[in-house]
Amino acid sequence: MHMTDKKFVFKRIRGAIHQQDAGALAGIFDEYPSADMADVIEHLEPDERFFIFSVLPAEAAGEVLKEIESPVQKQILAGLDNQLVSVIITQLDADDAADILGNLSEERAEDILEMSGPDVSRELEKLLQYGKETAGGIMDLEYVAIPETSTVGEVIDVIREKKHQVKNLYHVWVLDHLDRLSGVVSLKDLLTEALGRKITDIMNPEVISVPAGQDQEEVARLFKKHDLVNMPVVDDGGLLLGRITHDDIIDVIEKEVDEDLSLMTGAMGHEIAEESFLKISRARLPWLITGVAGGIVAAVVINQFETTLEEIIALSFFLPVIMGMGGNTGTQAATIVVRGMATGDVSLVNIRKRLWLEMKVAFINGIACGGLLGLIVGWWLSDYALGSIVALAGVLVVINSGFTGSAVPFVLNKCGIDPALATGPFITTLNDILGLLIYLGLVTLFLGSTI
Repeated sequence: MHMTDKKFVFKRIRGAIHQQDAGALAGIFDEYPSADMADVIEHLEPDERFFIFSVLPAEAAGEVLKEIESPVQKQILAGLDNQLVSVIITQLDADDAADILGNLSEERAEDILEMSGPDVSRELEKLLQYGKETAGGIMDLEYVAIPETSTVGEVIDVIREKKHQVKNLYHVWVLDHLDRLSGVVSLKDLLTEALGRKITDIMNPEVISVPAGQDQEEVARLFKKHDLVNMPVVDDGGLLLGRITHDDIIDVIEKEVDEDLSLMTGAMGHEIAEESFLKISRARLPWLITGVAGGIVAAVVINQFETTLEEIIALSFFLPVIMGMGGNTGTQAATIVVRGMATGDVSLVNIRKRLWLEMKVAFINGIACGGLLGLIVGWWLSDYALGSIVALAGVLVVINSGFTGSAVPFVLNKCGIDPALATGPFITTLNDILGLLIYLGLVTLFLGSTI
């Protein structure tokens, strides 16, 4: 939806709310995609949101609610009674309904499940037993599976029977006599083969599946690696539990990127949708304090070289330049490595290759930036010998920062810590301290040798 259209729809919705016109609201929500309406709702006031969900038909309410950012969704759910929530989730696919229940307290989720009827609650309980960020937690329970003994004609009949239950059908999963996943058949194969053909003759036995406990980030890597549109989820015994489709993975990728960027910047996920300034402050403050602590350590380092700075006060003018060179180089290297680790393009297997590449890049960039800084210092102080020392310091600072920025994510990953934590205040502060030690240490040695 274009920004102009969004403003127009926003005004229409507010007008319908103020007039308490439930029919007009339902008509507006019928006109536009649910994702666009979710964006509009996130900019409304809390009482306006409650009114919308209290008058919208359950199906429309569910389609919009599942698209709303988590902080706003939680606020909306807090204002709706359990009976209304139970009606809404019964209109959704099991995986979407489970995501909504996951934003509620355990006690309230159980109460809503009891109101939703035995069939719905049974399906949702299957999903809720898995972690929210696992294959089992994001899988869809609507799929088509047939026994190996079936014919093409029988499979087509099954698909017709389930046409209203299963959305976005791409493949049919084949089960052996013990209900274990044994193969996959595409819709193309079903349409191009004779109706009496046996499924075992046309199925692909090399089906790529994922265990229910697998982390969603690894599932996303498998989708990318094998160019999949859907993937079956199995238990430890190979029994088919559900499937994950490409739209689920798009949501996962968006969530993981949001999480990594949040960690890298010391912020929290969904800050744009978050309305509590205390929550935002609580998420950012520890990182700011970390930066303050690192700055104090850097000040201590500078204080140790007080004599050097007193001899040539102009050297202090270039401290921000040295610190900036180190911080930017480290952040660039760390960002590339963290992104590569998240997508699977960089791993512990090729760590030496990655470090060596970053070292070569840092060496070239260090010579360019350090040489430029050295020339400026030599001209400024009319002392090109000192300028050469500063240039050497610049080269070493950039090389050190490149190594640190690319190595630390691997170290944190080895320790079981999210590599995204390596960037931001951590990398910047570390490189500031080491950069100052290199710069002031080399200059001090030079001055000592010239006295």
